[in-house]
Amino acid sequence: MSLEHPDNPNVSLHWPVPLLVKRFEQAASVNPELIKLFNQHREKHGKPGNKSYASADDLHKVYESHQPFMQLAQFIMGSVFEIASVVNGKYWQQLKVRDIKINLSGIWFQITNEYNFHEVHVHGNCSWSGVYYVQSGNAGSKDPGFPNGITRFYGPHLDIQGGGHLDLGSFYLQDASHDVVPEDGKLVVFPSHLKHMPYPYVGDQDRIIVSFHAQVDGNKPLKLGYKFN
Repeated sequence: MSLEHPDNPNVSLHWPVPLLVKRFEQAASVNPELIKLFNQHREKHGKPGNKSYASADDLHKVYESHQPFMQLAQFIMGSVFEIASVVNGKYWQQLKVRDIKINLSGIWFQITNEYNFHEVHVHGNCSWSGVYYVQSGNAGSKDPGFPNGITRFYGPHLDIQGGGHLDLGSFYLQDASHDVVPEDGKLVVFPSHLKHMPYPYVGDQDRIIVSFHAQVDGNKPLKLGYKFN
């Protein structure tokens, strides 16, 4: 996948990283129900006194009869299909793949506060991952002296630029991260290999998110032929 540079048609941009960011239209009615559900789940399964909690990643099986949760799950699957079809559409067409299936191989919630955070990481055993902000609380404020509770994504070139020579010809490589500020009802879908981390969070309300792993399958194995020239 490549893009033409907006300022110069002689320059093309190759291997861009796709991100999907969109709002869940039913968030106003669904999110309050999710907050109740997650707090009840935490009280039942969590340890008293812990400021943060992460559930197991099987909520799509545990709460398959919980309508608000499944509304969110359907929105997530539709959004994964949206971004996957944009970047893969021409390949699916060439391979004559039909009946694309989105499988949520894992979905879980996290409640954080008191400066808790997750170190830089990637997600495995899936092609797409994402985060849905149920309750953003004070995320995005600069009061603690850092971008409170934001999600930061790191460009793939970060690994190879570390400690390398930089001059004014490669200064653009300094732009190595992208921040997403949490907002209630916002969903972000990203490639599972993309390094990211949620910044430490502290606030009057807990920061509550839903994370997921998604696999994309079709009605036939994706077998690509090859030949020697």
